[in-house]
Amino acid sequence: MSHALILAHMKNTRYIHGGAIYRESIRNMLTRNDPSLIVDEIFVHPQHSRIWRQWRQVFDIVASQFSKYPAKVNHFRTRRFRFRVLAALSVQSYSLFVINGAEMLWTLELLPPKARILFISHNIEHRLYEQQVARYDNVLWLGRLLRADAEKFKNFEIDHIRQVNKIVTIADDDRKILSRFAPSASISTILPSFDYKPHPRLITPLDEESSEMSTQRPSQTRPLRLGFLGNLEWWPNSRSLQWFLDEVWPHIGNNIELHLYGQGSAVMHDDSRIIGHGFVRDLDQVWQEVDLMIQPISCGAGINIKVAESLYNRMPIIATPLAVRGISLHDDPAIKILAEAHEWINYLNGPEPAKHALLTARQENADLFCMAKNSATLQQLLKGDTSWPQ
Repeated sequence: MSHALILAHMKNTRYIHGGAIYRESIRNMLTRNDPSLIVDEIFVHPQHSRIWRQWRQVFDIVASQFSKYPAKVNHFRTRRFRFRVLAALSVQSYSLFVINGAEMLWTLELLPPKARILFISHNIEHRLYEQQVARYDNVLWLGRLLRADAEKFKNFEIDHIRQVNKIVTIADDDRKILSRFAPSASISTILPSFDYKPHPRLITPLDEESSEMSTQRPSQTRPLRLGFLGNLEWWPNSRSLQWFLDEVWPHIGNNIELHLYGQGSAVMHDDSRIIGHGFVRDLDQVWQEVDLMIQPISCGAGINIKVAESLYNRMPIIATPLAVRGISLHDDPAIKILAEAHEWINYLNGPEPAKHALLTARQENADLFCMAKNSATLQQLLKGDTSWPQ
């Protein structure tokens, strides 16, 4: 019987976000491939409130000036976590360590020599951080401070990635970048994966090659319902939604409603056509209530987990190119890609969305996010590791 230890930065005690879903899918693949495997997890922080995180981030930014580590690493590099990891190592021998996210790569200093390590890369984190701090470039002292910290984080991420030998990336674009940083590492792209039964969208063939037509149709007597699903406490989601609300929504006719789901959305009732539902535990509620999913992602990196989950449930979607970045999608009439605000406006004001809502995403695209398929990729990545069960 073998044991694996996952080192993660935050335990989800309030709601589930995309990073946690991806980490959990990797964990499920490990136990699917080896049913006898026992997986332990140690987290740095519980899921604190947004206000606590903001104050702690300010402290970490200031403290980073006096530390060799960047703020995002210091945020999770705590004495209490270090003691908990060392205590676990003193009583249990682990055949695999899973480091979840670039901020946690500092834990390499705690692990035994020649430890077998799997690193989960959710994004090229320093590039995401550079996007985040760029908005403060014109704030003289703060801009300089954040740019210096972003550069320190870039050096930290690249230096530490070179110390791991097995890497999982969420997007193939990320795999190509990390291959340049760590040419000796074995790196595989594993898409977000699910193993629950998808929501039953009843379908009838549209044509022989088929995207398919759903019999779960929007009613002719009510507005078309667009759905946005995402954690609005995650800045790429909130900034992207704000872009849609500022640049697109004011120009859309009254025959369309916008339904928002996810942490932070409950307070968003700007007019009678915007309905914020807050965090929902059962996503069947989303698939049942909306006609067409939207993902107007305008910033960020990696892969949007909710795009993956929408397609796994064969929902029709409208998305920006960035929202589907890194996914090798098959041609599919149920997936409409629109880049600019005027394209969104013209499309949503035309007759196409009502027809689009009748479509069901192709099975080939849903299968990209199948747990069984992607488990085999992870098994192959670990197969050359002689200490790991084959």
